[in-house]
Amino acid sequence: MKLPQTPRIQSVKAHCLIHNFAGGAVDAAGPNALSPSQAAAVQPPPDEGPAVLLDSDQPLVAALARDGRTGLPELATATGWSESTVRRRLEHLLRTGALFFDVEVNPALFGFNARILLWMSVAPAHLETVGRALATHPEIVFAAATTGTTNLVATVICPDMAGLYDYLTRRVGPLPGVERVETAPALRHVKQVGAVV
Repeated sequence: MKLPQTPRIQSVKAHCLIHNFAGGAVDAAGPNALSPSQAAAVQPPPDEGPAVLLDSDQPLVAALARDGRTGLPELATATGWSESTVRRRLEHLLRTGALFFDVEVNPALFGFNARILLWMSVAPAHLETVGRALATHPEIVFAAATTGTTNLVATVICPDMAGLYDYLTRRVGPLPGVERVETAPALRHVKQVGAVV
């Protein structure tokens, strides 16, 4: 309710993400970051029950959103729980998938200076195929099906604009079902990940 009343904002559009293909909880480390055996070694064992955050978890989530490296003593202080209760609750939330951690790295440090947002119109019959294909591309850090005038959104990171051109013409263009692609450079990046409350 505050955003529409903010000076200089003339319009706002909001869309729902309806399926993640890459990035976020479904692919927090990226498709090429770990081998399958390495990924299995760091995954917590499966847990019974649904992935549910309770109202009582909000102080825990808020503390971790500020700094995901916060230790058990500080989390115990923030929640008013004992360290053993914090440890058990964290383990449960991680096992059920209600909570996950992600690492944000500045890609410019590795020579990737072009962060681009893609909005794609894909024929519904090809949406799953295109989304899965994008998830295998090392240039893609996030891809999801969405509601709205376009039905696929993605974040691409390339070394430069020539790299983006190459990516669009050689990798995205040939994908069956891609009808239209809109691109927008992200001129300033504030934060990619954070707590979803």
